[in-house]
Amino acid sequence: MLEYYLEGKKISDFIFPKIRMESLQNQYYDVQWERKLYNKRLKEIAELCGIEEKLTNYDGRHSMATNLILNDVPINALSKMLGHSKLQTTEIYIKNLPAHIMDMY
Repeated sequence: MLEYYLEGKKISDFIFPKIRMESLQNQYYDVQWERKLYNKRLKEIAELCGIEEKLTNYDGRHSMATNLILNDVPINALSKMLGHSKLQTTEIYIKNLPAHIMDMY
């Protein structure tokens, strides 16, 4: 899928065609709109699956972080993937893992 979206792109281009505006301010609005739409669709999927908890894009980030931590990905790499400027922010993800998961390691 990534190869499809990378075809014909410059290194400075966005990968996915969701951010269309030129100005930084309008790009921000594009991201906000797409995040809102994504979260709305997650809610619909949760309802179809009988999931009562509210799901958001942050659940995906936390799930990815948890899986990477449990698969021994270095915290520095995880921090970069999450776009954190401080390692301490990434450490919050680790501290918030459920105790039963941390007991396994």
